[in-house]
Amino acid sequence: MHPVAWVVVDKESKDTWSWFLRCISYDLELEENGGKELTVMSDVQKGLHLALTNLLPNAEHKWCARHIWAN
Repeated sequence: MHPVAWVVVDKESKDTWSWFLRCISYDLELEENGGKELTVMSDVQKGLHLALTNLLPNAEHKWCARHIWAN
């Protein structure tokens, strides 16, 4: 597991996650395969899930066990 990037935004939303994923997709050249080799671990952030589904449909999205337990 390698953290690749992070960003500071006003709020987490589908729009800010989409912007972030478009930037990282370009830098990591993920557009052609839809994120096939990418796994994203996150908290239960609905905006991220929606953005991943739209922009990188082949990426694997896993939720952090700590956040699942806390919710």
